Amino acid sequence: MKRLTVEERMLIQACLSKDMNLTAIANRLGRNKSTISREIKSHLIIKEGFTDKECIHRKKHFLCNSCQYRGSCPRDKRFYNFEEAQKVATDLKSLSRKHTRLSERNIAIINEVLLEQIRGLKQSLHHAYISNPSLAKICCEKTIRRLIYNGFAAIKAHELRKYVIYKREYEKPRSFQLRDIEVLIGRQFSDYLKYSSNHKRENIVQYDSVIGKMSDEKAILTITFIKYKFQFGLLIKKSNPSDAVTKIKRLFRLIGFETAKKIFQINLADNGVEFSYFNQIEVDDSGQFICRTFFTNPYKATDKAHCERNHELIRYMISKSKSLDFLTQEKVNWMFSQINSYVRKGLDDQTPYDLVRRKYGQDFLDKIGIFRVEKKKVDLRQMC
Repeated sequence: MKRLTVEERMLIQACLSKDMNLTAIANRLGRNKSTISREIKSHLIIKEGFTDKECIHRKKHFLCNSCQYRGSCPRDKRFYNFEEAQKVATDLKSLSRKHTRLSERNIAIINEVLLEQIRGLKQSLHHAYISNPSLAKICCEKTIRRLIYNGFAAIKAHELRKYVIYKREYEKPRSFQLRDIEVLIGRQFSDYLKYSSNHKRENIVQYDSVIGKMSDEKAILTITFIKYKFQFGLLIKKSNPSDAVTKIKRLFRLIGFETAKKIFQINLADNGVEFSYFNQIEVDDSGQFICRTFFTNPYKATDKAHCERNHELIRYMISKSKSLDFLTQEKVNWMFSQINSYVRKGLDDQTPYDLVRRKYGQDFLDKIGIFRVEKKKVDLRQMC
């Protein structure tokens, strides 16, 4: 049986927040009950309280994830957090791969060369490796470099020639931002794949946000029809989930909920803070169901690759280093009108505008503020 994925760990936490028992969780994941039990016990987080008294709710809630009194409870609390569990599992997997199979004697020979020629004579690793044929009998040059990077060698990585010159990618701290994890039940990416495969005729819409500078107050909520490579945007308050869902529902009212029901059938967003209340667009003002919403796997932009690919055209016009606070909704509409009038080779040299106009009509395009631009006049230059 494969190891638990981050998506499964998310679902475990979501189910625990719903106060589901181990059997129900195991059935939902298609896993053995003992697997779920071991996962929770192995990654249990205990927060000490101010009293030794036994919790009166412990018999009902074997964990505190679903307890409504956990915020004010002075007793010891027990939680399961999928982020912490995933981090421990990833670190353990990574640690097991960082050890070296070289013998102590061979490492000593390598270290002798490294100390003498790299630290002492300031030579490059490649020069030291080539000038000592005995090293080639032990391992390759790349293995020695890994020994240094992983801390098994006598010298440090910064002692290598040009090490500090080249840029390296460092793992950025990542955090799960969806506020109410319970909404993931039935809306995970695996659920999306199953639903979309059974409803192939329904339109799939991907959502994302484009940001400029960290200090910006504005962001662009992008909406992409993947079948037509058509994308338009709504100007929203940055990192404000309420404003994002308000703007989407305002769009649905503008085009009419019946029209929205036909166009926005399957909706996919990431787990960013702007989409904390994304599931609320599933119903109209009277509470009637109009669409389905799903979330991508955390930290996986490839789950909505069509949306991300279209963002390249946005960056033609607004570079990543530029603030978005100068934008108005009119300017956003102008930008996406240019983009949607741009010929796509993957659409048999047609434009997204023409395909959507043919499918959903001119009235829809007029209401969302997207207009046709003559092909010769399409302007993808940087905006002021």
